[in-house]
Amino acid sequence: MKLSGRQIDSFLDDPGNTVAAVLIYGPDQGLVRERADRIMRAVAGSTDDPFRTATVNEQDVADDAERLAAERSAMAFGGGRRAVRADGGDRLAPAVERALAAEGDGLVIIVAGDLTPRAKLRKICETAPNAAAIPCYADDARAMEQVIRDTLSSAGLTIGREAQAHLAANLGNDRLISRRELEKLVLYMQGAGPEVTLADAQACVGDNAGRGTEAVTRALAGGDVAGLLSAYASARDLGETAVGMLRAAQRMFQRLHLAAGDVARGTRPEQAVDNLRPPVFFKEKPLFINALRSWTPGRLGTALDVLTEAERACKSGLGPDEVICERAFIRLARLAR
Repeated sequence: MKLSGRQIDSFLDDPGNTVAAVLIYGPDQGLVRERADRIMRAVAGSTDDPFRTATVNEQDVADDAERLAAERSAMAFGGGRRAVRADGGDRLAPAVERALAAEGDGLVIIVAGDLTPRAKLRKICETAPNAAAIPCYADDARAMEQVIRDTLSSAGLTIGREAQAHLAANLGNDRLISRRELEKLVLYMQGAGPEVTLADAQACVGDNAGRGTEAVTRALAGGDVAGLLSAYASARDLGETAVGMLRAAQRMFQRLHLAAGDVARGTRPEQAVDNLRPPVFFKEKPLFINALRSWTPGRLGTALDVLTEAERACKSGLGPDEVICERAFIRLARLAR
């Protein structure tokens, strides 16, 4: 079965005894690791109990297709359910099929990168009645704001709107890195008071949104082809994925499209930007306002179509992701002119 949205959190805390294997995959590897650790703790009580957990590598499983089945069937010393973790890709597919058919109550946790819909692992875990597949995509603005609120609230802290907007804009697309940055902020706030101000957020969390990714979206909005190519190369060097950058661009163009609709109905660009929720970080407002003067709703709709098609092409394996993404971005930058 394929899980999404609210199903995921409840499943991670209690996967039930009928599920034999769960695939956790996607471009946000920080979120992948966080969810894998969470379900392992839910099943075995920890991530490193030598009697109730086991970790096997992809090569060992590829060499012995019965390895996962044997690990799943093994009894936990002292009782309780075992959790078996395997990192890898489609080479694990034959072993996962055997593990699903094996006797025993252990849970196999497969940790993978970004998989296309045609990937064998996805097909197996999305269709098998005793398996589950959990995708892990980069946090959108709303999800990131929830992560920020939850993390700070658990530490007894509150946060103002501008400070929250700054964090959401700068924490980036990797959940694990974002959490570490928020933990750093919590330490910074010890003894400083209950509310995180904009100054606190700026002092503790800089531009972790990939630096290159943020520069890419600025260049796209402004139609700066030369700046785009430079920013895109920097983003790739920093490890940003093509799909991650496409989604960052989608989020920006979706917000511009909403604001452009207001402008078309007679609202001033400045007010249209102020009307957006979540609010635009104050440093980005000039970028949005200037973009609304050159991008029409029609062209913004075309831009969103281009980005959607580019992401579909990446996931379908129609070519190198970085080439598909770069061509789409160049097309968009030229649309702004």
